[in-house]
Amino acid sequence: NQSIIGLLGGLGAGADVVSEGELRRAIAAGIAGNKIVYSGVAKTVPEIEFALQSDIRQFNVESEPELEQISAAAVRLGKQANIAFRLNPDVDALTHEKISTGKSENKFGIPWESSRKAYARAAQLPGINVCGIDIHIGSQITQLEPYELAFERVAEMVQQLRGDGHTISSIDLGGGLGIDYHDGNRPAPTPAQYADLAIRKLGHLGCQFILEPGRSLVGAAGVLVSSVIYIKQGSRSTFLII
Repeated sequence: NQSIIGLLGGLGAGADVVSEGELRRAIAAGIAGNKIVYSGVAKTVPEIEFALQSDIRQFNVESEPELEQISAAAVRLGKQANIAFRLNPDVDALTHEKISTGKSENKFGIPWESSRKAYARAAQLPGINVCGIDIHIGSQITQLEPYELAFERVAEMVQQLRGDGHTISSIDLGGGLGIDYHDGNRPAPTPAQYADLAIRKLGHLGCQFILEPGRSLVGAAGVLVSSVIYIKQGSRSTFLII
């Protein structure tokens, strides 16, 4: 929704995008390129080139083949690409399996044990500027414990990468902060609780935080109003057709 993107941008928010279309929408809503992070597992070459020409803040890189494509595109265009690898910390977000993204069996990110090798390769490539770390362990997360474990792992990795000679100045903490659906579970953490945890676990590193709050930005801001048209009795369940 362009109006909502523009409203959030006017309040100081940047944008996390996963396609050229989303990038174009963010720019059209007035968000500057240097406040846009490009995530996503399947960035095409034209999308990478458009992002470079838009001078985005950084790419969150999902794989080493993607890194090679970004390097080649940056060289062709005479650009320098800021990158952060999305690392998979193998942390269970304690949410639904279909929206869990931070366990080793999930398709997202660089395996934790391969992280230092990936950063070493990035440091060798032309057109690449290593600037940070990215994680994202899931969506609709309603407990702080998974974040705490993931943040502790990130803090250790930042120190290791800095020891290897890399400049790590930003941490994309992902997000996925849940909202309360009044389903009997304990209430979701507040943004303030989430922020306090990040500062406590990572504040000593002197990095800038990038946050992707997800549905918590807008998910509790409205209601769905509908009319029941039919009541349909199935063999096991009763369905409301609305």
